[in-house]
Amino acid sequence: MDRYGKQIQKKYPNYEFEIVESVGSNVQNLVLEQRKVDIIISSLNNYRSNLMPLYGGDLSDLVAKHKFDVNRLESSFMETVRNLDSMKLSALTLYDLRLTLFYNKDIFDKFGVPYPKNHMTWDSLYDVAAKLTRNDGGVQYRGFVAGPSALTLVNQLSLPYTDAKGEKAVLQTDQWKQYIGTLLPLYTVPGYNAKKELISRDSRASFVKEKTTGMFVLYNSDAPKPEENVNWDAVSLPEMKSLPGVGSQPFSVVITVASTSQHRDESFKSIAHLLSDEVQTEIGADFAQITPLKSQTVKDAFGRNVAQWNGKNISSITALKPASPARVGEFDGNVGSSLQNAILSIIYGEKDMNTALRQAEEEATKKIAEAIQMKK
Repeated sequence: MDRYGKQIQKKYPNYEFEIVESVGSNVQNLVLEQRKVDIIISSLNNYRSNLMPLYGGDLSDLVAKHKFDVNRLESSFMETVRNLDSMKLSALTLYDLRLTLFYNKDIFDKFGVPYPKNHMTWDSLYDVAAKLTRNDGGVQYRGFVAGPSALTLVNQLSLPYTDAKGEKAVLQTDQWKQYIGTLLPLYTVPGYNAKKELISRDSRASFVKEKTTGMFVLYNSDAPKPEENVNWDAVSLPEMKSLPGVGSQPFSVVITVASTSQHRDESFKSIAHLLSDEVQTEIGADFAQITPLKSQTVKDAFGRNVAQWNGKNISSITALKPASPARVGEFDGNVGSSLQNAILSIIYGEKDMNTALRQAEEEATKKIAEAIQMKK
């Protein structure tokens, strides 16, 4: 309500609405209760997997009717939402999340290592991580810690999880091997001693609680909070040599008019207002949200009024252009965990890459077949 509802009512004071949490089983409860939902705000993955089959529609007629200029939005975000459902305009991006490299300045100072900078490559990051990976006074420090989940989901090479039909996992490709091979050295730095409980759990904890990690990668929304007492800053996600200037894929929070809406015009007018330059500037400044708009003035407002980002390298958020969205399959959710476990098994030395990816592909394809069968 603070972030969006008040903005809508500022423009349309006669609009009233109820906000409903739709997490997990609550989605099914909405269906059972036959609730006439009007507006949906959801993460891209949750919308695709849980909400779109129940409430998805097409905004094209409303865009035309209300003369909403979709060209004001970055093309990568438009491509992302069109990929959701056979190129239909089933939603619009409300804001984006971007993978960012956070670093602990105290650890860099302790070991006399220069701070990282925007536009580093993964190879140059290895050199920095190696200098920070050491045991000092009985404390094990590691230069870089990050679980594989986010790194694979919004990978910079725009690699898909499934084939063109969305019915089989595609993980045994040269491109996936190249991408994983770029990351692996960071976990095999001499003295790293990869621990399952370290990498497979929330890698953020070792950065903000134990304070034994020099650098970690996660979304901009995971930046350390003031109360976590970390002397941190951020730089742009390290780049692939083959793709200079390219960051992670869009990982959007989307907004749409539900197919059940009995107030489609009012709902879309509310969405259009939230995507105006004025409101996007205010939300970006007050809540550190990455705007989907092309306007550089709006982009520059990011985090302006947020203590968490005060004095930080905000250019880390806008330094890279988003990677092209990967092809999306209906059953992609059945692939991610298999791929992540495969990468972890390679890091721990339990399996070689070819074996790990072959087994993960077989496992994920079996899961997809079961999901297809259940749908029938």
